[in-house]
Amino acid sequence: MGHGARGSGFGGGSWLASRRRFAAASALCGLILACAPGVRSQGVVELLQRQRIEARVAEIAADLGPDVAVRAPRRLGEADPFTAAFLGVEARRQAARDSAAAAQAAQNRLDSLAGRPDRLVWAKVEPDAQGAFLARYREVFWRASDPRRLALDTTATPLIRGRLQGVFGRPTRNADALRQVGYTGNEFVQFEYWFVVNDSIPVLLLDLDGPFGRGLLLAGSEEFADVLPVLKANLSDRLFAATGPDPFVDYYHSFERRQWYRTGYNGTEFFTVPIRAPGWVQSRAVDRWVIHR
Repeated sequence: MGHGARGSGFGGGSWLASRRRFAAASALCGLILACAPGVRSQGVVELLQRQRIEARVAEIAADLGPDVAVRAPRRLGEADPFTAAFLGVEARRQAARDSAAAAQAAQNRLDSLAGRPDRLVWAKVEPDAQGAFLARYREVFWRASDPRRLALDTTATPLIRGRLQGVFGRPTRNADALRQVGYTGNEFVQFEYWFVVNDSIPVLLLDLDGPFGRGLLLAGSEEFADVLPVLKANLSDRLFAATGPDPFVDYYHSFERRQWYRTGYNGTEFFTVPIRAPGWVQSRAVDRWVIHR
């Protein structure tokens, strides 16, 4: 996601100014990410946020180009004490009004969904529809739902995967999707289900440690952070009220164990078998499938 080298024909001062702007923007992004609270289950979400911010910084720097004129700072003067005090009071009043309105809107949305769980419609994104999803939600900041004592948090991941297969069919991304349509995925993630809930709320669902983990990571748009607990509880109820599990086969590369596995359910028992790295692992990456784009 880095820049190509700048040509030597550009003016030295402009080129240096451009590099300084890019460095400052990159440093700001690093500071934002360093100050953000993190939990272990949010590692994947933070990685996606970091990649999206770095890509956006690169795009802005490229748009500015090396030939933007450097302007000396111009002093605008200071407001008189009365005006400064008035603007300060108005700013605080407006901030309070905005905060109250946002809190009320969030509470109304939460009450609506919590009171009518039947209104939640989970539309899974098919493997060949990833491009449309990414085009619509490429600017999303992802927020992970906090772990709770739900079946979706405590049950062995293979059993949840089998129930997902029964309710929603094949995942949006796994090794099978890679062979079929190609994408820049992550071999250290066994599977990903992408959803759009009620035609407006994007949701990601993925494993934490392949067939060796428990529970799943559910992440959604930061805009809908207040309803993520409701969505997670609803999905947990749906999965464990359905019959299952259904047969499936996935592949998983364990980073800690430095080993590839073939894992799944054959209708009788779950299995996880060590294997050599599959040949399709070296498939050429297709940039249009990167989640932050």
